[in-house]
Amino acid sequence: MKKLSHRAARVKAAVELAYDDRSITKAAAAVGVSKQLLAFILAGDREVTDDVYSRVADALRNEAGRMTKVAGKIEAMAGAMAAELKE
Repeated sequence: MKKLSHRAARVKAAVELAYDDRSITKAAAAVGVSKQLLAFILAGDREVTDDVYSRVADALRNEAGRMTKVAGKIEAMAGAMAAELKE
């Protein structure tokens, strides 16, 4: 396995963290690059350009916002369930 550059390692960690078991297709779409390009980056076969690095950062911010909203909904649902048990 090739040694990943600092940027490629960061992109790989970000994709794994934000998109875990979801497909690379979903991550590539969020970043706005092709699945093939993202696969090459994650394998260390392509360098990460400033543009792609910036797109990954933007996609992470968007995903973090989505996760925050989902967490709020989950918390509200759990609260409602707990309140039902107290009735």
